Amino acid sequence: MLCNDEFKLLSCSEKTMDYIAKQLVSFPNREYVLKNNIEKTMYSLIENIFSYRIENVYRVKMKYLKCLLIQLSMLDYYMRVSYKKKFISFKKYQSIASFLVEIRKITYGVIRSEKSV
Repeated sequence: MLCNDEFKLLSCSEKTMDYIAKQLVSFPNREYVLKNNIEKTMYSLIENIFSYRIENVYRVKMKYLKCLLIQLSMLDYYMRVSYKKKFISFKKYQSIASFLVEIRKITYGVIRSEKSV
């Protein structure tokens, strides 16, 4: 199995999740639902990447990648809500959004490469 640094999708996702996790510390306790949803989505995102890497069947691999794209969209939505509620600054929201866009681009690249195989 490849090292995480050799699989750009996983390494970039892990870095992004670490950055988001650092931001969650400053969330107020009353917003536990939003915080829990963000954490759950982050873990599911990584789980889908591992599932994609392990799976051999093309259709199942595509399913995991599509689930990954859905979770990226949800994570982007949760971070937008966090910004609107002023739990994170605009600058932090922008950097998280750019990380998510980069992961999305890598995912679409993986999908294109899988279709060509």
